[in-house]
Amino acid sequence: RALETTATFLKESEGGAKGGEWVIHSPTVTSTKFWPGTLGKTANHAMVIARLIDGDGVDHGIHNFLVPLRSMEDHTLLPGVETGDIGPKIGYNNMDNGFARFDNVRIPRRNMAMRFAKVDEEGRYEKVGVKGGSSKNNDAASKVAYITMMQVRAYIIHSSNDALAMACTIAIRYSTIRRQGYNADADKKRAENAPNE
Repeated sequence: RALETTATFLKESEGGAKGGEWVIHSPTVTSTKFWPGTLGKTANHAMVIARLIDGDGVDHGIHNFLVPLRSMEDHTLLPGVETGDIGPKIGYNNMDNGFARFDNVRIPRRNMAMRFAKVDEEGRYEKVGVKGGSSKNNDAASKVAYITMMQVRAYIIHSSNDALAMACTIAIRYSTIRRQGYNADADKKRAENAPNE
């Protein structure tokens, strides 16, 4: 997968906080999180999708992490966090869509969404299956981490359907009353040049 943002586990024995912590990092410009709602100026926390790299340096793919963005005291950005508004858009300008980059932002180990996978204090990764479930259910559960992005994309498709329906209604109503090729001046000249009866 092309996701570039990483969440690397840092053990307490290697300089991490008590119990270990995650280092969230956007290594390139293309790893910038772009377009999330309320991210530009409003949000205090973000659910960040990143590639999980465990304590042994093994990449376990996409996982969710709750990352604090701003101070709860004065709303200033926390160290290593860069956000901003993406500016005017075509439609829906009342939403504060923004961008975010992370420069080695440290968050507690517990800020990982650990319903279907967990990492212990030593950085050991373990998938958590559905209790009493089949391996098929456990495989499906491992894909749930991707659902956040899928829900947004499904909503965009659904919303575009509504916009297209409104546009078609306007076009059809307009086309039924419009006189194609009508020229009011031509009617006036025709009346002036008509023979008197």
